[in-house]
Amino acid sequence: MNQYGRLAQRHWQEFRPGRIAEIDDPEAFFAELGTDVQDEVRVRCTAERLTAPAVAGETYLERASRLQQIRHEAEAEVLRELVLLPADDDVDLADDPHLTEGELAEEQWRESHLHDLLAGRSRPGDFSAAERVRLRAGAPARLLELTGLSDEALGRQGLL
Repeated sequence: MNQYGRLAQRHWQEFRPGRIAEIDDPEAFFAELGTDVQDEVRVRCTAERLTAPAVAGETYLERASRLQQIRHEAEAEVLRELVLLPADDDVDLADDPHLTEGELAEEQWRESHLHDLLAGRSRPGDFSAAERVRLRAGAPARLLELTGLSDEALGRQGLL
C-alpha cells in the first residue's frame, strides 16, 4: 500500500468508520485507492505541466519550484476528491451549539480560505502574516503541507 492508501485508511478510520465496516477487504480497497490516487495525481500533474507555458528567463530553481507547486496543487485536488472525504457524521458548523457567533464566523472564514488554497484559487502570499497565523491555527500538519502553509513551505516563499 502506498502513501495515499495509508493516508486514506487513517482518515477513514477516524472520520468514516461506518464506511470502512461496509468494505469486504479494507486492505485491498485502500491499496487500490492509493494506486488510483497516485495515477490520477500523475495524470493531472503531467497535463498541467504540458499546458503550462514556459516562463522566459526562469532559472532552474524557479522552474523546479513552479513544477513542484503544480504537483502540490494536483495532489491536493485529488486528495480532496478521493481521500479526504467528509466524516460519516459531518455536520454543518452552523449547527454546533458550542460555537459563539464570532467563533462560527472565524471557522467559516478559515474553512473557506483553506478550500481556496487547496483548490489553487489563492496562495499563502495572498494573505497577511496575521491571516496566515489564523489559517494555521489548529490545522493538521498534512493540511498545512497541502495548502503551502507549513513552516517549510512558508520559509521557501520567504513568508515565515
